Amino acid sequence: MAASMDTSENTVIYKLFCANDDGNCNLISTETLELCAEKYLSQITGFLHRYIWQNDPFNLRVVDSLTTGFPPHLEGITSYEDNVEDEWFIVYLLYYLSEKDKNLIIQIQDNDGEFLLIEAADYLPKWVNPDTSENRIFIHQGALHIIPIARSPGEVTPLPNGVPSLSDAISVVRKFPSVTKASSSVQEMIKNRIKDYPMRVDEYKHRAHCYVPCSVAAILKEDPFLLPYAVKAFYLRDPIDLKACRAMRYFAPETRVMSEVTFTRCLYAQLSGQKYEPDKMTGWNLPPVNHPDRKAHELGMKLACGFEILASSAQKKKEVGKDNAEHDFCNDVRWRRFAKSLKDKGYFRAEVEGSRMYNTLMLQAKEFYLSSLNRGTATSSSPGIRIQKLLKTVNANYEEMKEAEKLLRPPDDDSWMDITPEIFDSMLEKMSHQPTEATVAKTLTSGLKSFVHSHSDIEGVEPPVCNPKNKKQKINFDPDAFTDAISKILDFRIPHSDDDVSSSSMSGYSDDDDDDVTLEEGSKGKYNTGGSKEKVLDDMKEYMDQMDRELAKTNIGLSFERLPPTASIEEETGPLSDINDEDDDFRPVDVNFTALKNLLESYSSQQGLPGPVSNLFSSMGMEVPDNLDS
Repeated sequence: MAASMDTSENTVIYKLFCANDDGNCNLISTETLELCAEKYLSQITGFLHRYIWQNDPFNLRVVDSLTTGFPPHLEGITSYEDNVEDEWFIVYLLYYLSEKDKNLIIQIQDNDGEFLLIEAADYLPKWVNPDTSENRIFIHQGALHIIPIARSPGEVTPLPNGVPSLSDAISVVRKFPSVTKASSSVQEMIKNRIKDYPMRVDEYKHRAHCYVPCSVAAILKEDPFLLPYAVKAFYLRDPIDLKACRAMRYFAPETRVMSEVTFTRCLYAQLSGQKYEPDKMTGWNLPPVNHPDRKAHELGMKLACGFEILASSAQKKKEVGKDNAEHDFCNDVRWRRFAKSLKDKGYFRAEVEGSRMYNTLMLQAKEFYLSSLNRGTATSSSPGIRIQKLLKTVNANYEEMKEAEKLLRPPDDDSWMDITPEIFDSMLEKMSHQPTEATVAKTLTSGLKSFVHSHSDIEGVEPPVCNPKNKKQKINFDPDAFTDAISKILDFRIPHSDDDVSSSSMSGYSDDDDDDVTLEEGSKGKYNTGGSKEKVLDDMKEYMDQMDRELAKTNIGLSFERLPPTASIEEETGPLSDINDEDDDFRPVDVNFTALKNLLESYSSQQGLPGPVSNLFSSMGMEVPDNLDS
């Protein structure tokens, strides 16, 4: 399932194929695509304004057919690096857009190719593999669509064979949505992965206290989207960056204040996991290791170093003559349309124009616009340059920030970073959707036992699962009737201690108890007055065990599955007689496994057609998994 173009590692590519009013995506104009991009971005901006991206944000740009040979479309490329949640959040956004625009068809891939299929691998059709799925997987109308292939060379179908072109594939999905829509099991697996969005955006954030220079606190309050760039700069520091950290030209540690910083869990783990000893000459005086504020001091020091690296690198670009021209928003018609759509959708939350919150939201909207519609072309979006500009405009009032320290909320607990073996096993079990062979076998055998003990009459079998009232039914066992029935079938006599053992049909049978029960001929199975019901049952069990041993080496006995050898079979089968002691290698019959094996072999021989075993499983309310080879 290789991606359609060469991309860097941990990068997701998404293509949005829009359509004209007549449903044609091949003749759509560039102007129409630009309007679609603005519409889509305005629809999801409410989700994005509070999301912190690991690296690249969600973005869209117009791609014409002349450069790619594909139908004209919108394309986005996002590098999510170490935070895979960015990728799945994009999947959620694309599903959301496909529900809003019924004509929109989306293709999404990453370095693993069709990663949506990987999520639902247990429920895919057998023909789906990396060689057959190219240009066959799309998102349309809030669902995953898989263009099927012909089941035989002679089948006449409008569906394409081989590797379809994107134009043909998109046309097929648009014309035959009911045919291409994936199964409900596949849909459920994808939906389960994204069902917690957008609430999950806030759940995967982490609030921490950071002892940072007041200018860092002021910049983060003005532009919180600079945080991931600062963490990345410190995380990937090199010897040249460390020189900037020793100088601390822009963010001196003398004006530090305690501030609340909101990370994603991934960013917090990356920053807190870094080991770094600052140069003491710089002025970083950290408290002792056991001090309660030690973690806040370390986080603030690392964060300030990240901002220092970004500001220093931006200064070097200026010195070598890099263009620093600002984007002209006033004369940008597309920006004005985009800003108007944001106002209409309530993005500015009824804030008064010119207020601090309004300006913050406007700054975020401008940065999002530049990164989304002009990806890679706006030099003003460079984080280092943005930091230098904010240093000149933000209000870094040291006294006010020291007063605000008293109102800080307690930081979030970071115990989620400690993964115990039990938690890890629980996570693996939760992520595993394929039932194990042991689970399947246990389910089938327990269902078979329940079925055998179900009520049956001339109208058929009534399984317990079909009648909730039958749960916890008490089983009534009449030992007199059971013994009477057995005596009629087997027509044998359990000898009393006074009987001649040699006259018994069981010459090897011996008993020394005085309270034996005699089932004599003509007694019709009635118990003697001195007999013991428990003794009869024990004798019957021993008789059946002896019969098993005598049949063990016959063809009938060899057809049964046996229990594995144990250290002491006597614990399971009871004491052995002298004759039984001669069979040292005897192993009792594994009734459950034998029944399960025979049922599955019979089910397999049906080759998917109706038959006795499939009807039996259906009556028990059980479903046998596909491809069960053992």
